[in-house]
Parts: sequence; C-alpha cells; structure tokens
Amino acid sequence: MDLNHEFIVNVPIANAWTILTDLELIAPCLPGAQLTEIDGDTYFGNVKVKVGPILAQFEGRAEFLERNEVEHRAALKGEGRDKSGKGSTSATITARLEAVTDTSTKCLVHTDLAITGKLAQFGRGALADVSDKILAMFVENLNKLIAAS
Repeated sequence: MDLNHEFIVNVPIANAWTILTDLELIAPCLPGAQLTEIDGDTYFGNVKVKVGPILAQFEGRAEFLERNEVEHRAALKGEGRDKSGKGSTSATITARLEAVTDTSTKCLVHTDLAITGKLAQFGRGALADVSDKILAMFVENLNKLIAAS
C-alpha cells in the first residue's frame, strides 16, 4: 500500500535535514513509538498502533537505506512483528525536503507499507486514516520540539 504525505517545518532546509535524519531525536514525536536501542545504523524499538478495535504492539528495527544530504533525500526501511501474534509490518519510507522559504521546509513523504495479519483486514481506507492521524500528531510534536530548541 502506498501512502503519500507532506508537511511543513519552520526551520531552514539544512536544519530540517539534521533534525529529520536524527531518529533518536524525533522518535519520541511519533505517537506510541519508543526507541529502545541503537546499534550502529540500526535502530530498534516498538510502536503501539490502534486500528478499529485492534491494538497492535510492534517490535522491530529500522535502518537508513539512503541519506543523500545534497538532494535532501532519505530512505528508511523498517519492519516489525506484533508481540501478541496479530501480524507483521514492513515499510520503506522515502522523504524529500524542499525549501519553501529561508525559514521553512516542506517534507514530502512516500511510504510503501505492507501489513499482514489482523490489521490487514481493515483495508487501505482505515489504514490511511490511521496513518493520517499519526502523521498529524507527529508533525505537531515535531514542531513543538523545534520551537522549544
């Protein structure tokens, strides 16, 4: 399933690049996510996601496939399994930054998401809605983090 999102952060593109490629810094901005370990370029953690009546708690890992600072483009591969056996997920998230003004940056995000198990029964509409809500909360938390620093 392909998901596309975009959002604005109120920092210059160079600052946005530094912030958005620092997974340790931004992980707490993602609702339900917790970074538990970093081993080189591999990040381990868990995330809780509620879709309809199902609460899934995924445990997994992520690593950068690409970090192109010149083009302000990064790709991250993540995968996880639900702790209670409700399924698994994998995603490749590609983000590209564009300067909007000298003090704001647009982030365009494409996610290629694969889900198996009970969550897959909800289909694209429900999963896209949940994805939209999670991203909106992430952006709100991210902008609060930026404003505080």
